[in-house]
Amino acid sequence: MVDPSKIDLDRIPQEVRLKILEYVRREKGVKPKRLEVTSGYLSKIRRGEKPVSDRLLAKLLRFLTLDELHKLIGKTVRARELVITKNGRLDYMTVVEILKLIEEEAEKDPFLKSIIIDITRRWAQKAKKAIHTYRVRSEDIEKFKKLISDKAKKTRDDYIRYLSKALRDLNWELNPDRIREYLIELKEEKREVAHKVSVALKKFIKEVIQDPILYNSFKTIQSKEELMKKPLTLTEVKAVAKNIEHIGAKAYFVLLAETGLRPGEVLNLTIDQIDLLDRMVKVLRAGESKRAYVSFFSKKTQEFFANVYLPFRAKFVKQYAPALRNLGYGEDYIKEWNRRLFPFRDYELRQEIYRASEKAIGRQISLYELRAFFASYMSLKGMPAQIIDIIQGRLPPKQFQVLAKHYLAISIRDLRDLYDRANLTILN
Repeated sequence: MVDPSKIDLDRIPQEVRLKILEYVRREKGVKPKRLEVTSGYLSKIRRGEKPVSDRLLAKLLRFLTLDELHKLIGKTVRARELVITKNGRLDYMTVVEILKLIEEEAEKDPFLKSIIIDITRRWAQKAKKAIHTYRVRSEDIEKFKKLISDKAKKTRDDYIRYLSKALRDLNWELNPDRIREYLIELKEEKREVAHKVSVALKKFIKEVIQDPILYNSFKTIQSKEELMKKPLTLTEVKAVAKNIEHIGAKAYFVLLAETGLRPGEVLNLTIDQIDLLDRMVKVLRAGESKRAYVSFFSKKTQEFFANVYLPFRAKFVKQYAPALRNLGYGEDYIKEWNRRLFPFRDYELRQEIYRASEKAIGRQISLYELRAFFASYMSLKGMPAQIIDIIQGRLPPKQFQVLAKHYLAISIRDLRDLYDRANLTILN
């Protein structure tokens, strides 16, 4: 039932109060005595001689569900539904309904439409860096093929081959941060492939998308080795984690730092791939050249996930799923989204981490730096290089297959023991 203490009663008009009163009397069968008023008093309210007071309204609301209140408020005063979260977060489904109503009204009212466009433009300018993502379409690929048709056949084939690989791996979305980290990942596996992919992406963005932000967000990978910059220290990583306010971003950051996995691997984890009891992340993913087996996390992170993050995630999913349906997303998409360990937008998590790193250590870090941090920290703690490669999925395919077949199936406990000896704990 509705809790009146969470509602701004002043913003509910008398016409809506009367509807609530009639509904509670007719549909709920509530007698005047239960409302602590007389029949004569209710008659005066119905004749318009007396208003529905805040005290009476509060009593009436206790007989309603939130859905019933939504229906009674009605579309004409839909914006007032925001009052239901006076002391809490907005109801996402309600917000979507309000935005859809505004869209409908704006189509009929040129003045309102101009106001909405102005507000949207200002918001977009502020958010542009955070959400600068281009969704590649099939017609973009066809245009690119035409633009390179004068090149030699091998050159054309290389452009399309490596561009297609990049787009598949990036899920057909080009974002400055994701491109940079994706190229770092490729460079870690095979520098020559990273070089060709970066060349193809540069050419595609320059000729087809023509977006200077995307074009200048990364450099073409060179074939020669480059100097590695100094890895993050444990003190720096802890400081960043401490300053992340968003619970989802904090969980994502800590898991990246303590597992040493790639950002994309952690972001794409499903809820059943994290084992809280054994403090284990089960990736078990085989790619063209990557073999990620398992990784682990600390007891502090185990407690944080069990007591803070997973309850927060469950509440978020429950609130947000109805809004996705209202926006037209199908049940298959929602089912898949519901399985994600991190059901948040990639850019949202990144921006929270970037803000925290700026505040904590004076610069914006790359998420891929956490992978280098893990390898450096574990190496200094004496963990064998081969074990680090196993955990981070860096072994060559044949070597991985031999180890997985003959050794790893019975050595998870040994791997975790080696991990625990390093005492990598990010949260205090």
